[in-house]
Amino acid sequence: MIKKDNHPVIDDYLASVVRQVRARELHKDIRQEIADHLEELVSLKRGEGSNEEEATRWAVSQMGEPSTVGAELNKVHKPRIPWGLIGWVAVLLLISFVAMYAVELSYAEGKRVQSSIPFLLLKLMFSGIGLAVMLALQFFDYRRMLRYSWMIFIGTAVISVGVVLFGRQINGMKAYIVFGPYFSLDWMTTSIYLFIIAAAGLLYSMDSRQRSRWKQHLLLLIVPSFLYMLGPSISSLLLYVCSYMILLYSATKSWRVLLPPVMMLLAAFSSIFSISRYALDRLSAFWNPYADPNGAGYTYVQINQSIRSAGWWGHGLGVSNVRLPEIHTDNLFTYLVYSLGWLTGMGIVVCAVLFAVQMLHVIANVRDRYGKMITSGLAAMLALQFTWNLGMSLGLLPILGGISLPFLSYGGSHLLAEMAAMGIMFSVYRRKDMIRSRI
Repeated sequence: MIKKDNHPVIDDYLASVVRQVRARELHKDIRQEIADHLEELVSLKRGEGSNEEEATRWAVSQMGEPSTVGAELNKVHKPRIPWGLIGWVAVLLLISFVAMYAVELSYAEGKRVQSSIPFLLLKLMFSGIGLAVMLALQFFDYRRMLRYSWMIFIGTAVISVGVVLFGRQINGMKAYIVFGPYFSLDWMTTSIYLFIIAAAGLLYSMDSRQRSRWKQHLLLLIVPSFLYMLGPSISSLLLYVCSYMILLYSATKSWRVLLPPVMMLLAAFSSIFSISRYALDRLSAFWNPYADPNGAGYTYVQINQSIRSAGWWGHGLGVSNVRLPEIHTDNLFTYLVYSLGWLTGMGIVVCAVLFAVQMLHVIANVRDRYGKMITSGLAAMLALQFTWNLGMSLGLLPILGGISLPFLSYGGSHLLAEMAAMGIMFSVYRRKDMIRSRI
């Protein structure tokens, strides 16, 4: 620890150095590191027979000019900004504005009922709020969340129980917390991000004993999975377990630990499909949509026909497609291909891929293990949603309600959660070259 009775020359030197370092959260660590080194030099000089004053001034002279030392430390430890990732978030948001405008035109032409507030206006409003949240979290020290991991996990689980018991039921699923007549929060979607953040901290701090590790693995896996089955929310279950598997591998670097999550996911889906006639019909419709083209297979048939008829240039911006449901949420990508063509669709896929590449770049450049685990879990969540939504929008994967196209689809809850996730990833990357401070 830095001594309170440092020589005034040392105190002046330390103050001059840290004044050059913009990252104030590092000042304490930098002062401690330099003070320790100066103490070693002073002890060395005192051993040669010099008095305290001579030894101190000699030690300070060996360290170099404080302005130069401070400037070099500032260069090494300055906050980093992931400009590439920020750029692709901006691109995706711009695409979403065009998409919402096209959806409004389509609904107006087809005389379909839409929100009382224009989709584009709501998208702009939630994007503005999301950007503010993202910016605030970028400056928040993500390492402070580590000590509250259990609190985040238990709090998220308790609220999820309340939502399952008392939440608003929409499309057969209890997932929403309602705040007055105009605002509701999709808690099931939001809770996945919170569970992943909590799991990252708990896996990071996990007991090293083998038996204790397995108990904690099962707790982190079973509790959220059970809550999502109670919902029931198949999409939330799938996203959480898959993201947790990626997070678990990031923490352990062992493929063997992934066996319990895989078995849990298979058992959960088997039980859901065995007791739910609706879920079984939807799965059967995926394999053979034309067996019931006006029932369970209707959406699959409309997706197939919309994609096939699009061509390279589509049918035009804002063209109506009254047979394709939910074009502002789950089937947004299908509608964009239908209206703007395959070239636009391929462009969106390329943007999603490059966005994922930038997330991998952030993960690869983070050295802090806790930060790497958080970014891995959050990146997995976003990448899985992109993959599944694009897959089901092309008829390549089963349709699961609740898996939106990140940043693009309509909806305030998922957009705010995604922007918050990006803010945390920016916070991790911002501190990737900083000295590790005490939590």
